[in-house]
Amino acid sequence: MNLTNIKYLYDLMDKEKFTFFTVYDSKNSPMRDQCNENYTVQDAKDDLEQFLQYNSGVFRVEFRRTKANTATTRNFSFTIDNLKVEQRESVTGIGNMDGGSDYMSIISAKDEKIEKLQSEMFANMMAAMAKQHELQMEALKTNLNKDTGNDALMQTAITAISGMFGGGSNIALSGFDTMDLPVMETTKTNTIKPMVDDNRQKINNAVVRLIKADKNFADNISKLADIADENPLIYNMAISKLQAI
Repeated sequence: MNLTNIKYLYDLMDKEKFTFFTVYDSKNSPMRDQCNENYTVQDAKDDLEQFLQYNSGVFRVEFRRTKANTATTRNFSFTIDNLKVEQRESVTGIGNMDGGSDYMSIISAKDEKIEKLQSEMFANMMAAMAKQHELQMEALKTNLNKDTGNDALMQTAITAISGMFGGGSNIALSGFDTMDLPVMETTKTNTIKPMVDDNRQKINNAVVRLIKADKNFADNISKLADIADENPLIYNMAISKLQAI
């Protein structure tokens, strides 16, 4: 895409006595149509200069000799780069893209809009879940207490979480790091058999450590479960970022 120096447009307007023009954006949508018949060339130049002063980007300027702009009107079209200094600095290092910096700004704007929409969606989802939070906390507490197969670590974790659900603020956590491992039971063949498998023990240990480190653990783990149930896409994105750390 060839670009025209802006000063050349003003010189051309003086030379050809152009007073009527239309300015289009990168999507070919008209942004300014000068069709005042009483304008002098200087008036038209001042009008175009004012537009460029308050608008930035890559524009197409079409000059014509008549007020009306119809399908048969002869237009003289030029593309100009009117990026501001700070915008040019933001794309420094991209290289010579023949006007592609405007496309970069469009892509950047779209990325920012997508990120904003994702943030708003996440915030709205969290706000909606907050309204149901109290009932979800109670349901989780009830379901955990029904699991009679929990080992000593899980039982302790449930007790602590239950206290958090009930609003308790004086939960003693200092003894978790010295907690004994679950008791082993012996079968009739005198083979030692652990009460839990490795995965459950790993989960139990992680739960205990999180309770110690995060005073809002109950709220946070519940919200994470809500996201997994209600919006697996966001949950999977969060897990992917976590695994990438």
